[in-house]
Amino acid sequence: MASESVVSDLTAAANAIKALSTDEDRFRALFDAFRATDADSYLRLLEEAKVSDRAELVCGWLCSKDCVLRCLELCGPPRDEVVPDVRELADLIVKVTQDEELVERLAGSVVEPDAKAWQALVAELKAERLCHLLCHWVCTVHCRLRCDRLDTRATLSVRHLVDELTAAGGAIRDLLADKGAFAEATKAALAGDCELMRGVLTRAKLDSRCQWVCELFCTWRCIRVCIELCRQFPLEKADTSLSEAYAFAQATARLVKHPEVLTALVDAVEQADAAKFAEIVTKLELQRFCIQLCHWVCSWHCRLLCRCVCHPVRAPFFTQVGHFNITSDISSSTGLTNKGLAFAGLYYGGGPGFAFQGLLELRGYCPADSPIDGTAMKYRFLLAGSNTPVTGGRVGQVDVGSRMVNWPKQDGSGTTIAGTDSIPQSLVIAGSPQVDATPPNVGDPWTGPGIHTIVPDGDGWVVVDPGASAFTTLMGLESTVDAPGGAPLPGSDAGQAVLNPRSGQDLGIVFEATRVSNPMASPPDYTNSLTKLHVNNWGEVNELSIQQFANPVTLGCTPIDSALDVDYTADHELMAAWDLSITSFSSSAPGSVASGTVPRGQFGTVSEVTTSWKPCSYLVSMSTRAALTTGLIDNQGTSSQITFCVGVHGGG
Repeated sequence: MASESVVSDLTAAANAIKALSTDEDRFRALFDAFRATDADSYLRLLEEAKVSDRAELVCGWLCSKDCVLRCLELCGPPRDEVVPDVRELADLIVKVTQDEELVERLAGSVVEPDAKAWQALVAELKAERLCHLLCHWVCTVHCRLRCDRLDTRATLSVRHLVDELTAAGGAIRDLLADKGAFAEATKAALAGDCELMRGVLTRAKLDSRCQWVCELFCTWRCIRVCIELCRQFPLEKADTSLSEAYAFAQATARLVKHPEVLTALVDAVEQADAAKFAEIVTKLELQRFCIQLCHWVCSWHCRLLCRCVCHPVRAPFFTQVGHFNITSDISSSTGLTNKGLAFAGLYYGGGPGFAFQGLLELRGYCPADSPIDGTAMKYRFLLAGSNTPVTGGRVGQVDVGSRMVNWPKQDGSGTTIAGTDSIPQSLVIAGSPQVDATPPNVGDPWTGPGIHTIVPDGDGWVVVDPGASAFTTLMGLESTVDAPGGAPLPGSDAGQAVLNPRSGQDLGIVFEATRVSNPMASPPDYTNSLTKLHVNNWGEVNELSIQQFANPVTLGCTPIDSALDVDYTADHELMAAWDLSITSFSSSAPGSVASGTVPRGQFGTVSEVTTSWKPCSYLVSMSTRAALTTGLIDNQGTSSQITFCVGVHGGG
């Protein structure tokens, strides 16, 4: 992870801490709200200090400070000895987390914190040498969960600490089983090498659980580095009071005046340069804060490293209309599909040469967190040329995934009971709001959370729900608003040319994505477009009549004797196929009598001599199918039919 990223974030954090530490009572209230996971009070205090946009950075500082205080209280000042190997820590974690009672004691004694219970557990495990490592590992996991609960955008359920530690232990156990991978991961952690660490965990098939593995190595590295850097400034007695925490906040705030010093501190920690770090700490008279200063820098470096390893955030991009890739599957010159694809619903492959119709599902990718700085993301679609945002009636409802929400429990009979479970709630994007379901009360019949509707704002912006991590279905575009169509309008009788043949329209679609913190969104952080998409929402003209039935009085009642004249008109801008046929149970029926595939179809009269046809009921049918698709479902065409009968010839 580049030092510049760490320096930039720590500078912003120091500015936020400066604003929060101008009043000691407010700082104490913030620290209390943080420890109590009181999101309402915590967020209110951040807003009052006008630093709510840096909530993650503030939480990172508080986490680092709180973990140092807790572990000093539980373990005392660090011993002047070599930090054990990370494998020793990993073995201990696996042992503890595989025992339900031990892991509950482990979590409880850190969360409280309870020094007596903690020391008894450490003695029982014979893990005195690992006291600080084990404590900081638990506190690191606990703090991540706490920051998730305090997140201004968080809507997902956060796992209980015991469950999280147990899951982390399982991932660490699996990595320990691969000695080569564990050794490589250790090397990557010491070097702070994101790509190496990611590659190791991917090969070990632990990429989906890499957060837990990364936290193990980060905890070990930071304790190892900070004990080494602060050996010459030993703590005789640990001060774990809030007054000491406030003093460290003021010391952090002073770093804002010395950006070059903060850069030097980051370099010294990343390079584990004890002499350089000691020189800076001495010059700033921060010797008593040595451990916590080092831990703050190192823990944030680790957080960015784990984000890089575990969340290689892809840049937002508009990629598809339905199944069709906007670059490779849609012709830039015609706006039509240039190939057929094999997907269920694409009954005719969706191409080549198909136009688009109806509700178009615009797909791509937009993460909840910006690849630039990890802040919230939003996106929108515009119509090229007019730059009209896709909002209101232009938005067709589409399913964009789900998020986890806390919801009342139910018993086996479907009755609501006390407590909550974490269950999925469907997310949709639509043009108008829908009220979310109200949680049922205890004793009422249980009902689920239903769907949560996200409506683009007046400028078309959609904020990615953080509970979903990312959206891959981005929007539903109701194409009939800007390329209207409807029922076919022949304008003349069957057998005649269409007087006013209808054609589709070309639309251009622009995608923009940017950070929510970019208020004007000009220019957006990311943009790409589909320059031409041909849309046709007109149905096929499918007109059919029998000349012998021109008299409405005898329509369908007088049998055909010697002649049958069928008038037909088939028309569409993109007629894929049309067919006129006469069928019957009798073998006299000729079957298909006219057909074609040439746009725009055809019109005319088919005349048949019926003197040799057997008396029976007959059906004349015309089917038409335009080359149209939504990108997910192909048009299946239209059919019209007329029945008639052939009687006994000569009237006998």
